[in-house]
Amino acid sequence: MGSKTLENLKNPMEPIAYLTVEVKHRDLDARLLIASHLLKAGVSVVVGQQWAIFGNVDTLPPGIVLFKTVNEIQAGNMPNCRQWGHLIAATDEEVLQCIDDKCFMLAFSPVAAANCDLFLAQSPAHRDAIDRQFPEMSDKVVVAGNSRIDLLAPTGRASFAAEAEALRKTYGPYVLFNTNFGSINSIWNDINRVINIAARAGAFNPDDPASLAEFKALLQWEHKNFEELVPLIDWAVGNLTGHRIVIRPHPGERAAFWEERFANPRVTVIPRSSPHPWIMGSDLVVHTGCTTGLEAELMDKPVINLMPSDHPTFDRIVNWANPTFKTWQDAAAAATEFIARGAGPVSENRDKYAKVLEQYLPGFRSGDAAKAIAAGMLAKLVERGAKPGMGNSMQYRGEFRMTTRQPVLKDKFVMSREEFTESVRLAHSLTGNPTMPRIDTLDESLFMLSPA
Repeated sequence: MGSKTLENLKNPMEPIAYLTVEVKHRDLDARLLIASHLLKAGVSVVVGQQWAIFGNVDTLPPGIVLFKTVNEIQAGNMPNCRQWGHLIAATDEEVLQCIDDKCFMLAFSPVAAANCDLFLAQSPAHRDAIDRQFPEMSDKVVVAGNSRIDLLAPTGRASFAAEAEALRKTYGPYVLFNTNFGSINSIWNDINRVINIAARAGAFNPDDPASLAEFKALLQWEHKNFEELVPLIDWAVGNLTGHRIVIRPHPGERAAFWEERFANPRVTVIPRSSPHPWIMGSDLVVHTGCTTGLEAELMDKPVINLMPSDHPTFDRIVNWANPTFKTWQDAAAAATEFIARGAGPVSENRDKYAKVLEQYLPGFRSGDAAKAIAAGMLAKLVERGAKPGMGNSMQYRGEFRMTTRQPVLKDKFVMSREEFTESVRLAHSLTGNPTMPRIDTLDESLFMLSPA
């Protein structure tokens, strides 16, 4: 480590936070809730596409960087951030469905454990799993909740209620099918590339035969889900004639497959869309063990989970918090009864599912996770000498380098200043922050928010 880097580590923190975002429609709104609380406390925030942040950690003023996950790919950026004087905070938004240690720890990189100054767990069970796997982190873990859930709480739903109503007016009554085949129907259109990316992320160890076999079993599980969901969609197109059929592919999926397979005027495919307004506007949500099924339950929406076989490595909350069916025929029968009479398995056991949610996501209706995450980050900044409310001059430590991204990465996050401003305004309305910040554009789809 050079002398310049050592000097950076000794410098006090600036009152600034960096909130990295990979997928706009999945990550941004929750990040902006955190940003709103930080701004209220006098902390400047840089938020937007993660590649520009990671490419400039040596030039950006030392602050606290919030990582969305702790897999090998994300963790690979942490040592460089620390080397240039930044604090490291992390959540793990990929574990929203987890209920056991194996699931919580599946993609928790030891590199992340070694570099985190603060980890924000979504539940006591999550914290306990980390304590068992990485006891050296025990004084760095705070239970804060998951900010994605804040948007689904009764107070957060206002952020997309108008859009949901507009969708109903545009499309009429519809059934929403969320697909989740990011491996076998990948945007990369190359299963070998998918396998290589999964190995890099730490999803499995390619040098361990047992680990590789487990990953291949996961691919087979995905195939089984696919083989049940496609005929269910065929059935819905032919039988639910009073409803439009809307297919929302996972962000990692190739949407063209669904557009070609279901080229029907009653079918609409909506790639790269925010799930929440589409869930809220629907009459019924159908999925195969997907997080959107959990989100639907958190929003009190009718939902069907089509699960022909158990996940090969771990269980998920959604299997206990949704009406779950093993065959497309059983799912079709339940959908028929619900659409026709509002009755049957889809409408039953509401209290049971609510108890499951409270067990694994305590306080899920409070909408306080973003506030708790911001408070944890603020405490770390102050501990390292930052003075919130003093302003940030954004003095770069070198030349800021503009990013050039591959189209497949750019497609994950592109946002105009005008669209970003409206998103900030909406987040402020949800958090009760009355003052809009100053907004500066740092790079394509990367913005700095400064307390007014």
